[in-house]
Amino acid sequence: MASIIFADMTGRYDGRDLEARPMGATEANVILCARELARLGHDVTVHTNGDEDFLHEGVRWRPLSATPAETCDVFIVVQQVSLLDYVPRPKRRVIWVLWGANQLRHYKKLGRMWRYKPTPILMSQSQVRDYWPVLPRRGELSVIHLPLPQDVRGQPPLAEPPPRRAIFASNPQRNLRALVQIWADQILPHVPDSKLDVYGVHRLTEGQDAWAEWAGTVLPPGMSEAVKASVVVHPSAPRASLIEAMRGARVMLYLGHKCEAFCMSLAEAQALGVPAVIAPVSALPERVIDGVTGFHHADPGGFARAAVRLLTDDALWRSQHEAALKLQQGITLAEYVRRFEAAILDAPLDRSHGAAA
Repeated sequence: MASIIFADMTGRYDGRDLEARPMGATEANVILCARELARLGHDVTVHTNGDEDFLHEGVRWRPLSATPAETCDVFIVVQQVSLLDYVPRPKRRVIWVLWGANQLRHYKKLGRMWRYKPTPILMSQSQVRDYWPVLPRRGELSVIHLPLPQDVRGQPPLAEPPPRRAIFASNPQRNLRALVQIWADQILPHVPDSKLDVYGVHRLTEGQDAWAEWAGTVLPPGMSEAVKASVVVHPSAPRASLIEAMRGARVMLYLGHKCEAFCMSLAEAQALGVPAVIAPVSALPERVIDGVTGFHHADPGGFARAAVRLLTDDALWRSQHEAALKLQQGITLAEYVRRFEAAILDAPLDRSHGAAA
C-alpha cells in the first residue's frame, strides 16, 4: 500500500467537520476521498489550515504549519500551485483540480506548473479545454467525474408532478440577479402562480428580507410586489432540507458562471429526477442532457420558454423526470476512489527532486 499526502489551503477544516457543519464541495470531497483511500489500506495524511494533529477514521489530519514528511509515494496538491513543493521529495506529484483549470494558467503560476509537471486529476471536459495545451501533461489527462452521494441516488419516480415551483441552489453571486430578471420579465407573466425557491450558502438568516438586503446587488432593483412574492429566498439549509426542496421542485434554473468546473448541485438535482434549464456555460452542459433531462439555452427567451414548458406541461416534466432518474445517477464514492487510486498510482515518477521553488 502507498503513503499518500494531501495538502489543501482552501479553508479551515478537518475530517471531523463533514458531519458537524455544512461543507463546500472541495472540502467534502477531500475528506471523503482521504477516508476511502485509508479504508483501502493506504497510509493517508491530510494537511489543512487546522490546528490539531490527530487521527480520524484512519486518516491523519495535520496543520499546514507542521513540517510534512520529506517524501511519500504520492503527494496530492488540492488545486493550489503554491503548495507543489510543500512535500520536498515525493515519488509522484499530483494536482487535483477541483476548481476551474483556467486559473492554473495565470502567469504567476505557469512557471511552477512547468517546473514540477504534476499529474492532473480533472473532473470535466470543460477543465480539459482549459488545461491543454497551455499546461504540462504526461500522457493522457485523467478525467473522473465527481461521485454523487448515496442520499441523492436511486430515488423512485414521483407519483405526481410537484407544484409549479422552480429552484435555484447555488451561490447567489452566480448569476442569480440575471436569472430573477428573466423570471420577472419572461417566466412569471406566463405562470403567475409559480414560485422560485432560492437556496444556497449565504449570510441571510430567518426573518431577514432578502429584497431589502440584496436588491441592486444579487437581486435586481425595482421589482414589483408580485415578483418579490414569487421569489422565496431561504436561509442556508441543512442537507436533508435541501434534498427535500429539490425533490419538491419541477425544474432547476441556472445560468451558471464561467468558474463552474463541475456543478455538484446541478448533478445532484438531476440524480434526484429534477429537470433543469441551464445556460451552456463551462461544465454545465455536461451535467444536463439537452432535450432529455432538461434544456440548454444561451438566449434569455429560449431559456424562459423552456422553463415555462417544464412548469406547465406535465407530460414533458414526467418524461424528463424519469429520464434523469434513469440516466443521471453518476458514480459512487467507492467507484470514484478506485479510479482516483489507479490514476495517482500510475502517475509518472517525479523528476523534479531538489528543484528550486
